[in-house]
Amino acid sequence: TYVEDMAATVPYAARIFDPALWRADQPLRVVLIGTDFQVRVWEALLRIPMGRACTYSSIAAGIGAPSASRAVGAAVGANPMSFVVPCHRALGKSGALTGYHWGLTRKRAILGWEAGQIGS
Repeated sequence: TYVEDMAATVPYAARIFDPALWRADQPLRVVLIGTDFQVRVWEALLRIPMGRACTYSSIAAGIGAPSASRAVGAAVGANPMSFVVPCHRALGKSGALTGYHWGLTRKRAILGWEAGQIGS
């Protein structure tokens, strides 16, 4: 059951979006529920460094399922925590921006924001 709790949510959002609060010694802990395949894809997304991106096919190869690019795309699309598990870092085969629940303009903006944080 979903329960909105802004008092509990705001500190987590700040830890995600405010670079001054990023601490490697205090990881953000979340619980994600999905199929074994989805969890493997989401774990792969978590390994993509901020400011970088990977193709669906490279993610598929990285989890030992090289012919499962479309299934990776479906798992990326099923990600329940879109910025915590950075599904925006997944790109199409040619490196093009593809499918994002909130639109490609937002995906481009998030990738640009991350690149700016790395460059700062």
